[in-house]
Amino acid sequence: MKSFIVLLLISGLAACAPAAPTANPAAANVSARPLSDILVSGPEFVGDSIDNLTVKLETKIPVACAVVYGETMAYGSIATDTDMAGGAHSNHHPLLTNIKPDTVYHFRFQGSAADGTFYVSDDFTYRTPKASASAQNKPQGKNVALMSAGAKIRAVSSNYGGGDNSSAYGANNAIDGDLNTQWSSNGDGDNAWIEIDLGKEFTIDAVGFRTRTMGSSAQISQFRVITDKGETLGPFDIADASQVYYFPVNTTAQTLRFEVVKSSGGNTGAAEIEVYVAQ
Repeated sequence: MKSFIVLLLISGLAACAPAAPTANPAAANVSARPLSDILVSGPEFVGDSIDNLTVKLETKIPVACAVVYGETMAYGSIATDTDMAGGAHSNHHPLLTNIKPDTVYHFRFQGSAADGTFYVSDDFTYRTPKASASAQNKPQGKNVALMSAGAKIRAVSSNYGGGDNSSAYGANNAIDGDLNTQWSSNGDGDNAWIEIDLGKEFTIDAVGFRTRTMGSSAQISQFRVITDKGETLGPFDIADASQVYYFPVNTTAQTLRFEVVKSSGGNTGAAEIEVYVAQ
């Protein structure tokens, strides 16, 4: 079944009252074209962890793209890119969350170009990896760097656009447990940092970090951690932005300051920061 997007554009104001919207007959005849018309490569399914999956694809022209997915063709979930490369772009990498291991999923990709053309793919299916193959060495224990666990942001170098910690790209996004939200600095590059108060002192076994990326910028490749006791942990190398990377540590602290050491510059930040303690 084809999908349709109806876009209503109301423009112009009279001197004293709003002008009545004028119907555009052509808009009523907009129909979907196959995504294959503009597809360069993909979809490629990359298992991030035991319950996350990134889908990569490239299009010939920039489109605002989304993927609907689920265990049947009724789908039920939707994912979009979370970077700030613009509403429309050519290299797409939506993150699918709450994915079950060893399960067949249905996917459909759809997107709108700047000229209003709507593109829709066929239905794709993909069986996710078994848990043992996709767990990515996630530490045992409890992640205490979560707002739901009592953690909070003590300080941050900046938030994108000068927003507060609860803004769209504010620091709270780094400890909300949601990989589809991100903390972005306001162009801090290698000078970006974020300080997390765990609420009380813990003996910490591991830290996890997933960098945000804008493709050619804003990607962190190395960071360090400084504890409230002045101990420096790391530096730790991050291979890419495809997943949370985990690093064993052995320290006791209540407050941890994560500092960028190396990056590609720009609006650096984190999709998620995790801190693990033994349960």
